[in-house]
Amino acid sequence: MENEKVLYIPLDDRPVNLTLVKDLGGISNIDIITPPKEMLGQFLKKGQCHEISNWLKNTKGQVLLISLDMLLYGGLIASRSSETSKEEALELLKAVREFKEENPKVRIYGFSNIMRLSISISGDESEVWWRKINKYNELRYKIEILGEINLQGNLDKLISEIPENVLNNYLNSRKRNHMLNMEAINLVKDEILDFLIMSQEDCSPYGLHWIEHKIINEEINKYSLKDKIYVYPGADEIGQILLARYINDSTKFYPKVFVAYDNEVESDNIPKFEDRPLKDNINEHLKSLGAIIVDDIESCDLVLAVTTPNMPYIDMAEDSMDNYNKKKIIDDFVSKLNEYYSKGKVIALADLSLANGGDLYLIDRLREDDLLLKIKAYSGWNTAGNALGTAIAHGNIICNLINNGKLNLNSSINSLRFLLERYADDLFYQSIVRRDTAKIVLEENLSIFNMGNINVRVNNYVEKALDTLMKEYFIGRNIDYLEAKGMVSEIDVKAALPWNRVFETECSIKLKLQEV
Repeated sequence: MENEKVLYIPLDDRPVNLTLVKDLGGISNIDIITPPKEMLGQFLKKGQCHEISNWLKNTKGQVLLISLDMLLYGGLIASRSSETSKEEALELLKAVREFKEENPKVRIYGFSNIMRLSISISGDESEVWWRKINKYNELRYKIEILGEINLQGNLDKLISEIPENVLNNYLNSRKRNHMLNMEAINLVKDEILDFLIMSQEDCSPYGLHWIEHKIINEEINKYSLKDKIYVYPGADEIGQILLARYINDSTKFYPKVFVAYDNEVESDNIPKFEDRPLKDNINEHLKSLGAIIVDDIESCDLVLAVTTPNMPYIDMAEDSMDNYNKKKIIDDFVSKLNEYYSKGKVIALADLSLANGGDLYLIDRLREDDLLLKIKAYSGWNTAGNALGTAIAHGNIICNLINNGKLNLNSSINSLRFLLERYADDLFYQSIVRRDTAKIVLEENLSIFNMGNINVRVNNYVEKALDTLMKEYFIGRNIDYLEAKGMVSEIDVKAALPWNRVFETECSIKLKLQEV
């Protein structure tokens, strides 16, 4: 597996879909080969589907990880538009069959999205339609599935408030995407795709996606494909999950995972933007890795430590922390983490208490107990499924390196850098700097979805703020992280907002360790 070339067609060019997968490959000394970045599009500019199809025909590797949404529509945002006809999408899908015919020994790991409840937000006006189509989904579900026909008047009124072209674009996109997802199942049935994850993008317990899920699951069961196709909430983390699954398949090592909740009762809660209890999504993510879930911590390779949703659920992008009520739970949980560390366990922390950012009380408790760099993997960005996927993919890769005797200083430094970048992005940007950045943009009468021409000023602010926070938390801290030992003597952060909006940042870290 070492030095193998993995072909990877990402969901889009955002860091979570592109950079994080490459960085995880770097930890494992795997070369991730992607189409040129200009082919992948950016935000509202769709990817170049036909050029990507040609790239696939002319590029060789040992394995292919492929986002069908990029190949068929030009990326995640483009998949929510009906611009690409179903006929064109079907023609583009032939590239996967042709690739397998030309490369029959190459394993293909695919992923596709089940469309989210609503449209993309590209500005303040589209945010209005986003909220109304979310409500439209809820009402249709309650009327058509639950039989609450008394709500029909509410639905009719809502439909009259949504521009016809906006609603038709949404419904036509949804219909096309579902049809292509059924074709993806056929690719697994025909042994073209060796493995497939269908991720359910932003959703809720109510919505049209449940009708699609029923049809998809019936097809999976009909052809006995449950071990080859997984369906669960998520999206942007799936490239990372597929890389980890490929590594497991290649080494024939599937880690034993002990799931440690801060409050197991709360694992029955349904996180924001998802449609099922947290524990169910965790189980499905782990099963899609091939991981073995165990109840005995002594026998596990990996402790997946999980903070469960604070109820009422808090969105760090827009809510205050007035309803935060987890301090006692977190205090007890940190004591457990100390215990797991003392047993020599690899700990991956999925910080899922809040949406769109990490728990600042948790980070300070980890700091007090000197656990920040004793934990080997951390994630807390966006949705619970997103953060979960990054944490378990990183933790899985570390366990695989240890088990196969491939862990060395270089892989340890790369892994440490990945961990630090998660703290910078998931915690400090999403939970602190993002709000301040939004204030700067709004004070200029611009939109948080499009910063206009002040991006240089904003990027400079973000970079300086993150650099200051990372220095405060980590300079002078002793490190005993895998094979990396010493004290952090220097740390420098580079950061920018890649899509000219405040939703995400891309940050990279350089650090120096001093012997102690």
